[in-house]
Order: sequence, then structure tokens, then C-alpha cells
Amino acid sequence: PGMKWHQWEAVNRDGAREGARTAFGGYADVHYDFTKAAVVVSLGADFLGEGPGHLRYARDFMSRRRVRKGTTSMNRLYVIESSPTLTGAKAEHRLPMRSSDIEGFARNLAAAVGAGGGQAGAANPNVEKWVAAVAKDLQAHKGTSVVMAGEFQPPAVHVLAHAINRTLGNIGTTVTYGGAL
Repeated sequence: PGMKWHQWEAVNRDGAREGARTAFGGYADVHYDFTKAAVVVSLGADFLGEGPGHLRYARDFMSRRRVRKGTTSMNRLYVIESSPTLTGAKAEHRLPMRSSDIEGFARNLAAAVGAGGGQAGAANPNVEKWVAAVAKDLQAHKGTSVVMAGEFQPPAVHVLAHAINRTLGNIGTTVTYGGAL
């Protein structure tokens, strides 16, 4: 009767769970529809190589990469990451940076698309060009883009990704939520 159950995992999804709780007031799982996404921004997310749903995500993402009769464009992938991944290997645009700097990039991107976030301080000119280019592409593809944070990113990066997706009108088209909101 006095027994207690304690559970701990060294590798977990706490950043994603806390990010959803902070953004929505409850825990939620994020689901992406890459078949409808023209622009994808990965903030440290290796969605093609690991994590829940990565096989489906890889198939759906790559379905937009095939040039077929009548198809005139493919999706674009921007990856900001701290170490090489399968997702980064497929990216047209890959920006390597320290893991601790990804949150600053996300804050600047959120500010650039009008999702709040505030400026993260002075960045180097290359990063500022990246933020401007990614923001411009995302704004040109409202409702048909995805911004996702990696499993190991802090909750703040997940909150910023949710805010960017909401501002761009991606919720309900390329980004959906499951679980208790």
C-alpha cells in the first residue's frame, strides 16, 4: 500500500513536452504533414533519421523531392544544427552552429516573421543573412511550411517553433496537435 513508482530515462522528450505545456497550457504531441510543406526549417531536428514517426516523415518529405511529370517545384529544407545528421545531409541550406546558439537563431527568426520572441542580440552577419532569407521564404509560404525544433532542444526553442507555425498559419495544414491540450 505504501509503494511508490519512480521512473527516469536518460534520453527523453522533456524539452518537447515542456515546450508544448508552456505554449498551450497542457501537454500535446506535434504531428507534421510534409506532403503539404513547401518549406521546412529544422532547428536541431533530425526528423529524417530519428524520433517518433521518422520513417513516415522521411517518406512524406521525400515524396515532395521527386520530379514527376507536371511537377515544377520541390520542397526546400533549411537545417540549423550543431552536428551532422541525415536531415542536414539532405538540406539545400545547412547552417552549422553551436547547440547553445540555436535558441538565439530561433528568437531572431520568430521576431523576423512577427511571432514575437525578441531579438537574441547581435549575431554575426552570416547568421543575420540566414535569418532574413529563411524568414522571407517562410512568409512567402504561409500555411505550407513547417518549423520544427529538435527533441533535445530546450523548451524555449519548442515554444518559438509553435509560435512561428501559428503566426504563419501552418496549424491545421502542415502542423497538427494530438493529446490533451
